[in-house]
Amino acid sequence: MLTKEEIQHKIDYEIIVDCYDETEVSMGWYYFFEENLEFPFKATVPLRKKDGSTEIKVVKVVALASDEEGITDNDFELEIENGEYLMDVSYSELTNIKASAQTREAFQIWDFWVK
Repeated sequence: MLTKEEIQHKIDYEIIVDCYDETEVSMGWYYFFEENLEFPFKATVPLRKKDGSTEIKVVKVVALASDEEGITDNDFELEIENGEYLMDVSYSELTNIKASAQTREAFQIWDFWVK
């Protein structure tokens, strides 16, 4: 696990360096995730059923959602595979993430940023 100082240094000098507006910050995070998330990995996510109820499912997270503008100040989208279906879900919906150390570190940095 990274220290708060290490995380802040990565944010300031690797992710949002030279960013002057929200669009540039969003793009900085997108490219950081593109370089640091290792796919696929498993996680659980609540999926809504046709009857309106939800069911917690183990899914395979296979990609960062394709739109770099989809990263906001507090969330971003990932593409998941559930059986034969592909869909985008918010990172904030994922729990029990089973991923590489590099991917977990990237999420640690993001979680620090949004708090």
